[in-house]
Amino acid sequence: MRRWQDVIPTTTLGRVRLGAVALSLVSLITETGQIGATTGSPLWDTLARVSLAVLGLGFVLTYALGRTWLLDPIVLPALVAVAGSALKDPIATIGLTMVLLMVQSLYGSFRSWAVRSFFGMLSLPAALIAAPTPVGAIMDLGRSAQLVPQIVLVTALTRAIYSALRRQEQAAARDALLARAGNEVLAATDIATVHRIALETSQGIIAFAPGVAVVLVARTDDGLLVAGTVGEIQDLTGQILPLSTLTDPASALATTAPRMRHWQVEELLTGQRYRLIGGVHRVPEPVHDAFRTLGTQVRLGEANLRSHAELDHQANHDSLTQLPTRAKFFRELINAVDNSTPGAVALLNIDLDDFKQVNDVYGHPAGDELLVRVAERIAEAGGAHGVAGRLGGDEFVLMLTGLKDPVEAEQTAELLCSRLVQPMRLTAATVRVGASIGVALSAPRTTAAELTRRADIAMYSAKARGKNRVEIFNPVEHGEVARHRTLEDQLPYAIERGEIHVYYQPYLDLGTGTWAGVEALVQWQHPTFGDVDCRELLNLAERTGDLALMTAYFLRKVAAQLAPMPTGATTRIGMNLSAHQLFDPRFADTVLDTLAECGLEPSRLALEIVESEHIDDARARLQLDRLAACGVRIALDDFGTGYVSLASLRAFPIHQLKIDGAFLDGDPAALDLVLSVGNLLGTETVVQGVTTAEQLDRLRRTSATAGQGPLIAPIMTAAALATLLTDGHAPIPGRA
Repeated sequence: MRRWQDVIPTTTLGRVRLGAVALSLVSLITETGQIGATTGSPLWDTLARVSLAVLGLGFVLTYALGRTWLLDPIVLPALVAVAGSALKDPIATIGLTMVLLMVQSLYGSFRSWAVRSFFGMLSLPAALIAAPTPVGAIMDLGRSAQLVPQIVLVTALTRAIYSALRRQEQAAARDALLARAGNEVLAATDIATVHRIALETSQGIIAFAPGVAVVLVARTDDGLLVAGTVGEIQDLTGQILPLSTLTDPASALATTAPRMRHWQVEELLTGQRYRLIGGVHRVPEPVHDAFRTLGTQVRLGEANLRSHAELDHQANHDSLTQLPTRAKFFRELINAVDNSTPGAVALLNIDLDDFKQVNDVYGHPAGDELLVRVAERIAEAGGAHGVAGRLGGDEFVLMLTGLKDPVEAEQTAELLCSRLVQPMRLTAATVRVGASIGVALSAPRTTAAELTRRADIAMYSAKARGKNRVEIFNPVEHGEVARHRTLEDQLPYAIERGEIHVYYQPYLDLGTGTWAGVEALVQWQHPTFGDVDCRELLNLAERTGDLALMTAYFLRKVAAQLAPMPTGATTRIGMNLSAHQLFDPRFADTVLDTLAECGLEPSRLALEIVESEHIDDARARLQLDRLAACGVRIALDDFGTGYVSLASLRAFPIHQLKIDGAFLDGDPAALDLVLSVGNLLGTETVVQGVTTAEQLDRLRRTSATAGQGPLIAPIMTAAALATLLTDGHAPIPGRA
């Protein structure tokens, strides 16, 4: 059932029309009681009453349909005349006439209103003439003539109100249309959608302004290319108009829009894009304003899309080679593997041979130039069905899709290998490098991660067998695969067999020469394959689904061993963590509950997460924020080797950056640059992998907070760590 709120019009004009109809019906009902006893003919009286009823029905239909009828100027005045002639006082026909004119003043164009008003005014004398008392009618005509100015004034005033409300309604509709278009334009994901929205909105604007046409053109070498047309004009999209159209559009468009006599040209983009608006009459300024607003929205939408495309490109492409970054490439690899048949996708892992020599001999600019040339050759080798990417340093990948035969992947890899070994002319010199390429083909139940691992194994096999060669992954030949499979199968039983152990490695405060903290490392002492280090163990647990169990055991073991030790900076403990664990919505609560159970203060724990694409996930951020709010410190491990942007770092509760030891042997400026990020963020910076006195000496001349490595302290058991911390003596003094 419809509610009364649904019947009431939502616009002011609609309410005025409803009020006019209601008032007219009340007036007609009142006048019905005045019919009778004057005509002397019951039939005529009945006809008069029927005329009033039909007149009321006509008013209702006019309101319901929102328009007048073609015969209204004749039929409705005739009904008024018939009904008025039967009134006890025929001069009361003035009321019927005014009701008729008032209702019809709220509909139609000015011309149709004028016609209806003229014939409506004739209903009064017609009723008086048809009245049964001719002498009285003549006198009534004289009296009614005196009221004509008032009737005209009321009718004109009603029409003026209608015109004002109509303009207001159209303005509100245009504003709503433009507001909706603005939201849609800003939400559009491509330029074509922006232009489609603009075209649809233009049609909506013209719907409120009949007799208007719009032509959008763009300047080209051949003339003006028509981008689109709207309104009363022949569709010229794609046609070329002469440049003279900009100066004399009426002549140039006379054949396609003959009714349009008034044109105005507006420049949308300096010297490039124009909008021509024409009308049968001079186009109202509000219509021009609406199109100007729409033009501004389109320009903002285009600029927004261009900016978004630039930012997206910068975020997902390597700044040096312009190839997709690791994160973007692996998203495409996952999509290709998940949506292709086995054997249709191949992954080539490409590692340059002897690239370091180019950097050492000719400098890093030459090395960068070489990487750009290599990227170009890899992209060319991939062709239309290949996607190249740079994982970092001199390591590249190439994905091939749509393969019909596995031989195609091997042929492409061999061709690429021969292309990369060819001399490359650089600015500094002509150099020659080779590449070790590992190839892996998708297979049933093979994931993108597994395909990546296989290509990586094949690449290292190629490098071990003499470099500058192609190696196709083969499960039989590559024993490492068997090792990984065995480890994955046996990992669920490793804890109960007592094969999982925890070791510690302290790190040194370079400023004070005291111990700054320790890092906990979980290790699997496998009876057959020997020690499986912390990173590999966590990766294995992630693949087998035992990550939560392994992390819980690791955390409980560390908390139980360190809780009894003295509090202070020297007992601040860092624990390696797989970023994938942060996807567990219960992880933060599990960590905090375990710390409480073991009596270890949250402030003494630092969770070390490897820099990867996983930590940029909203789920991971929620867990990190929860832990940091409770006092747990967050460290980013191997910083400088991943993809995390500075903007992302600012959004995370990062307290410590652990920098890969490879920077100690590279360009000093690179190490300083990485350390400067820590200074900018106000975090501790721990440089790992210090193995020589020269590296330590170099490190002490930087802004690094702490150093870690075999030279400073080896990996040790919990008992050895307790002895070391009790002694409290660091083997290396602080900065002078």
